[in-house]
Amino acid sequence: MDDAKKRAVILAVSVTQFVIPFMFSAVGVSLPVIGREFGASGLDLSLIESMYIGGVAAVLLPFGRFADMHGREPVFRLGVLLYAVFTLLLGFAHDINMLTLLRMGQGISGALTIATNMALLTDSVPLRERGRAMGIAVAAVYVGLSIGPYLGGLIATELGWRWIFYLGTIPLGISYIVSRINLKGKFHSSTEKFDYAGSGLIIFSVATFVFGGTNLNTGWPGIVSLLAGLLGFTVFIIMQNRTKYPLVDLVVFKERLDFSEAALVQFISYAGTFGIVFLFSLYLQSIKAMTPHEAGTVLVIQPLIQAALSPLVGKWADIYYPRVIAMIGMVVCTVGSIMGALVGPETSLVYLYIMFVMLGIGFALFSAPNMIILMGSVPPSKFGFASAITGALRTIGMVSSMVIIATFLSVYMADTPVSHESSVAYMKVMHGALITLSGFCVFGVLVSLRSVYRRFYGSGRVAKDDL
Repeated sequence: MDDAKKRAVILAVSVTQFVIPFMFSAVGVSLPVIGREFGASGLDLSLIESMYIGGVAAVLLPFGRFADMHGREPVFRLGVLLYAVFTLLLGFAHDINMLTLLRMGQGISGALTIATNMALLTDSVPLRERGRAMGIAVAAVYVGLSIGPYLGGLIATELGWRWIFYLGTIPLGISYIVSRINLKGKFHSSTEKFDYAGSGLIIFSVATFVFGGTNLNTGWPGIVSLLAGLLGFTVFIIMQNRTKYPLVDLVVFKERLDFSEAALVQFISYAGTFGIVFLFSLYLQSIKAMTPHEAGTVLVIQPLIQAALSPLVGKWADIYYPRVIAMIGMVVCTVGSIMGALVGPETSLVYLYIMFVMLGIGFALFSAPNMIILMGSVPPSKFGFASAITGALRTIGMVSSMVIIATFLSVYMADTPVSHESSVAYMKVMHGALITLSGFCVFGVLVSLRSVYRRFYGSGRVAKDDL
């Protein structure tokens, strides 16, 4: 591997790692402005984010398997190109329905890059330099999340929300050009079998889960769709256990309890915390009457704290007990989530600052140690699988978080816009959603406690590798 290609891969991957989370957090803080322009309800606005994350979750596993079989480089290039096209088109959306549909296309395109970027980095960078390259790529995610609320709010306030998409096309264009020049791999045939039935079922399950959760106000169609999605996930797991060429190798979950517990907590943590930024973006601008820029200044606290502490926490996890650190992080996240559930219309900004600091500290303490547990509980031959499955669980957790919020919006507000006039109804939505999300976090704490307890008393000893 020549140095030029190695640098090209790091650059191209880092750009996508930055832009995809940036597009979520930057658009999230701009939703009230978008809602006012299109006369959209809170439920409509939740769909903008749900369809984006749902698009990623629905096709992430099938795309990852397809790329392993037929070539990662062409799949990555195609993903960057399509993501750039959809990002540009979003700036020209003329109504809320077109914006939501294009947002779903943007998410599906993003899945092509998410399914391949870490594998490309692993293939392209020598082992002795891989940690640094991974660090750059992970840092890009945190930077995207960190500056998204602030920069997105600033752009929406000064230039208009459409410029978030226009300007976002620029780094994507650079990434595509670099990929096109340096990543010349083409699609190739494979003798392996592709799990079409499993792929179709996971897409169906995510689609019906999102649709049902966002349409509960319609009565039985929404309920049936939501139940169909949950049933689909169950059937998918059963099918994967019986399929010769599955999308997900369930044997790892059965044989390695450490991996199963850490993967479960990974899902729970994102399901319990991901939607908080969406809820408070609407709260700050509709209840507290802030501009997008002012709201972004508040919302940026959590990812900034997380970005600042994560490298240090990663070092701690190499020295001390990652299970204990991850458990403490889950506890702190739970405290932050419960604080959010207690927020009212008159809550002070100081209280909100403390809440977001708690969430930032909690997630920093949880993320890196839990990833160390996940990757350390499988053999090197399963690193690719572990990376892919944790990404899928993280994304499905995000979808679950947004569906929970959309469910409350659907029940309490339906087509009512989120505004100061509808503040009483929105506070019911916010409290109900945050109580539910806090319940997820409490469950995550219990699973983490069980993991630590099992290791401590199950082996009769305490060693760094055990905890």
